[in-house]
Amino acid sequence: MASKPAIIFYRAKSKFTPLALVGSHRIKRLSVVTISSTMGLISLSHTTVVIFSTLLLTLRRVECFTASRISSLQHRNNFLLASSPSAVDEEKSRPTPPVPFRDENAFVLAGELPDEAHQDDASPPLIRQSKLSKNPLLSPPRRLPNPYGWMRDDSRTNTTVLNHLREENEYTRQMTQHLDGLTEELYEEFLSAIEETDYTTPAAYAGYWYYSRFVEGLSYPIYCRAPRKEGELYHPPINEGWNEKCDNPFDMQPLLPDEEVYLHLPEMASTKTYLASGAIRVSPDDKHVAYSLDEVGGETCQLYIKHIESGKERVLYDGDELLEGDGSIVWDNEGKAIFFCTLDATHRPYRLYRRQVFDNEGNYIDHKMQRDELIFEEEDGSFSLRIMKTFDRRHLVLTCSAKESTELHYIDLERSKDSEESVAEQLVCISKRLDKLCYRATSCAGYWLIQTNNMGNTPNLSLKACRVGEEEDPSSWLDVVNTENETPEVMFTGGDGRSLDGVTIFSPPDENNDAPLAYGVVSGREEGIPRIWILEFAEGEINDATMSLKASPLHVTKSCRLEFDESAYDCGIGGNRDNTLPHVVVSYDSLVTPPSHIAIPLTNPEDFEARRVLKEKQVEGYDKELFGCERFTVKSRDGETEIPVSMVFQRDSLTKNNGNIPVHLYGYGSYGASIEASFRSTRLPLLKRGVVYVLAHVRGGGENGRPWYEEQGKYLGKKNTFNDFVDIARWLTDESELGASDDIGRGITNPSKLSCEGRSAGGLLIGASINQAPDLFRAALLGVPFVDLMCTMVDSTIPLTCIEWQEWGNPNEEEYHDYMMSYCPMQNVQEGKTYPSCLITGGLHDPRVAYWEVRAIQSVA
Repeated sequence: MASKPAIIFYRAKSKFTPLALVGSHRIKRLSVVTISSTMGLISLSHTTVVIFSTLLLTLRRVECFTASRISSLQHRNNFLLASSPSAVDEEKSRPTPPVPFRDENAFVLAGELPDEAHQDDASPPLIRQSKLSKNPLLSPPRRLPNPYGWMRDDSRTNTTVLNHLREENEYTRQMTQHLDGLTEELYEEFLSAIEETDYTTPAAYAGYWYYSRFVEGLSYPIYCRAPRKEGELYHPPINEGWNEKCDNPFDMQPLLPDEEVYLHLPEMASTKTYLASGAIRVSPDDKHVAYSLDEVGGETCQLYIKHIESGKERVLYDGDELLEGDGSIVWDNEGKAIFFCTLDATHRPYRLYRRQVFDNEGNYIDHKMQRDELIFEEEDGSFSLRIMKTFDRRHLVLTCSAKESTELHYIDLERSKDSEESVAEQLVCISKRLDKLCYRATSCAGYWLIQTNNMGNTPNLSLKACRVGEEEDPSSWLDVVNTENETPEVMFTGGDGRSLDGVTIFSPPDENNDAPLAYGVVSGREEGIPRIWILEFAEGEINDATMSLKASPLHVTKSCRLEFDESAYDCGIGGNRDNTLPHVVVSYDSLVTPPSHIAIPLTNPEDFEARRVLKEKQVEGYDKELFGCERFTVKSRDGETEIPVSMVFQRDSLTKNNGNIPVHLYGYGSYGASIEASFRSTRLPLLKRGVVYVLAHVRGGGENGRPWYEEQGKYLGKKNTFNDFVDIARWLTDESELGASDDIGRGITNPSKLSCEGRSAGGLLIGASINQAPDLFRAALLGVPFVDLMCTMVDSTIPLTCIEWQEWGNPNEEEYHDYMMSYCPMQNVQEGKTYPSCLITGGLHDPRVAYWEVRAIQSVA
């Protein structure tokens, strides 16, 4: 969802000459910083997207200059203004940028803190928390300069700060107004590639088909459902005229017969300045919908319950105040109570509550009479809570997770109906938390399917099982083996070749008494790309002399890895709600193939003819045959590691490879998150203008399984992420002496035509990369960038900091301080170097990357 920017500003430090004004041999820079009123991570605003696209496209215009106009680099006009005949006049009349106050005496302390009792009144307050550190601390502590720390305002109400940002907004507007024509042109192209009036694939559950609708001109989805006939496996034909508007601008003609709107976000948003939905859950009796809304942008949600037929909405309260939480909601199986999580002062979900909202007769309980039952409280600041209902809707699962440890609890929602115990007393732990033990659990025919890293002893997750009620500890988890071949073998060992991400269980009715116990749809990775396997489960003891380990009675009798026509693609479990269906809906797309949803029968998944395409994304004017994609690897500077790279382009762009093709390089590389080779219609305006779009699957992501992240892309291996990105950039510009698969992509561009992009932790990637090789890129986009790594990570009062110590390390500790300092973007800006032009975005209420961090890196650079 695009957000309307509340604060946008351009800034160029007066000490340096910005590229947007005149070229310089020292530093060239355009810094456009967008501080949105929203979180700003998932999507960019109209202004942000189009301005940066404009920057990319103007890379092509540099070559039109004649020698008489460009006598030397230091006298060359920038690529934004040079195409304008009034560039010199604009330079003379340019506005003066607002200059923020720089407090040279401000600092934060990292390490072992001195006794506060011995601090004089003039000393900065000691808010650095080190008592949670597990390793030796720096002693004595070290000072970290924090000249822009005064900009931190947790309330977001400081008029001095807000006024300064508004001045920056106006400065940005003046500095970029010459781009208005191209901005509007690109924006219209973005819209034309998006089918604004659209719908999601209807998903069956109980007596309804559930789906969302999108209407041209409205930024929010409309949640709908339509009656489902008994035994209906596929949704009925879409109504003719479904995309025609009614008299009410918020309404459309029905998509399916007897359509019912149960949540209309566009109408709700029309009276608010900001709105984002959290969980949306229809009650088991189909009469109510419970939902959560973030109305500020800080990822704190208010909870509501609505009667669907009457439309009557009720707000949940905590005493006299509105009830706020992390946005999660789970109904009990009677539809009388909800479970939800609340946040602590650091924005960490830490308490799980149950609240009964309807009495036994189904009447709503007045909010003053509602009572909360505390089910669980997480006291360890490095752990956070998450709740979900299993796919068979039998259990509520509570996950307590840190970066390197998990602990799962569950409540049997069927048993709790008649139990005399309190709900809190019914909470059962699958395995207590242990250092390095990570696991997940999926309910399957009376068993828990456990996906675990075996205390860190396997590089990827293995698949094990235990009976529900006999969990005890990891020693009770037994391997799930495949018996379809003559020699049984462990299906997912946790080894390097195959990674496991999750399991979804289907149990369709067995009318002939010959069906498997259950079907398992497994998502994971193999050969570097997403994969889906369909398994058939049976129950029985496995006795085989070749088995060195005792196997679980729950075993696999048949397996099939789904195959598709293209060699590189993105696929995943689609919108499935009903575990009794005989098919699974999967999503599929590639760099050149728009998304589709395909129903694949569980009994014969390998049969292409039996597959049924439920919906294909329509992209106006798109001709797949005009575009191509490649996947190759580049050897890293260590001489051994092969870094996967994906590339998409318009075919005629590469026909004349003269090393001068504009290229945009995107990366992330953190938290084990994979950047998939998926389709994005917003790339098309760039591709059609000859820009080649490249995805860098650097270490720190999950493209090559968990070792790509756990062993090579975090803690003291984090610099591999930045080195990989720079090595790929050097390959694309033919500045690398390293090898690659088939020399694909080598030397297709040069630094004057290469731009790069990353967001959040990917913004840190870009910040570290342009510090390492500032002359390698022409332009850079840093979206809500996590760039003030040191000052943020020493301070546990900043939301989520303690949790992040298990990702990056704790800079208060001797083991990590110097290493993190060596790549922190804020601490390593090179004065006197030629930097790329940068577009920097941030969210005023973003709880993950604070706005003052974004603002500080822009000021330093």
